[in-house]
Amino acid sequence: MTTLYLSIVMLCRIVQAIFGKRASNEIKSIPMLIGYSSFKDAISALFAILLILVVGNGFKCGLLTVLIASFSGITLFFAGFCSLYAMKSGTVSLSSMFGTAGMIIPILAGVFLFNQSVSFMQIVSMAVFFVSAWLLVGSSKEIYTNFSFKTMLLLLGSLFSNGGTMLAQQMFTAYVPDGDVSVFSFLSFGIISLLSGIMYLFVKNKTPNNTDVCEKANIKMLAICGVALATAVFLINQLVTICTATVPPVILFTIVNGGGTIISTLVAAILYKEKLTAKCVTGVILGVISFVIIKMF
Repeated sequence: MTTLYLSIVMLCRIVQAIFGKRASNEIKSIPMLIGYSSFKDAISALFAILLILVVGNGFKCGLLTVLIASFSGITLFFAGFCSLYAMKSGTVSLSSMFGTAGMIIPILAGVFLFNQSVSFMQIVSMAVFFVSAWLLVGSSKEIYTNFSFKTMLLLLGSLFSNGGTMLAQQMFTAYVPDGDVSVFSFLSFGIISLLSGIMYLFVKNKTPNNTDVCEKANIKMLAICGVALATAVFLINQLVTICTATVPPVILFTIVNGGGTIISTLVAAILYKEKLTAKCVTGVILGVISFVIIKMF
């Protein structure tokens, strides 16, 4: 079953690479992004509540769960925002690499929050990642002439916000050991979906000429992207959680994260005609190596 689960996870990574870039291309304004995010997170929350009902363990929820889930939801929103806008002026592989590199955040935060040490090899892996990022940035500049300082800030925002999401998951496991993961997922997606929905209504009314902008966006395609990505995220989270009981972390997260980066690169090259330059290929390989070292040591 483990092989089947990991195969499904890789298929979901393909879905993420295809529809993530497509959604980025379709979104034309900040209000559109906020509305899209609210819709996508609502679908993920629906999946979570359905799982809670199917399992039948009830809705166990305390204040600490709500607080950590709220933090998780906020970081999820900014992770989506930064990733989508970074792909407008940067390659898919670059955006994927920075998002995956968010694992650096819980590793460093673990030193202060969970008394976890950082090994010398993990420090080396971070250095390898920055070399990888430098190569991928160079490759992206060759493909997208509008790559700018703003793009770099979005990529760093993706790194920190994705890292914040991972940290929230780690905090929930450590501080609420008897908590229900499905309830945590429901609150994470549900709270931010509600808040972003309210924000969308406010921003939409305050944004001039927003109707004209929205009419240019393919609403139907955005809805398809939202459902596809929400389904992929839900399946990845659930199946990876199951696999942690049978697969060593170094193998599991190398497949899930490193494999996801490679898949994103190939999908972008095949479907979106992003060139596989020598810098790009070398950067992806070094990035995957850095992720392996981080998880091994």
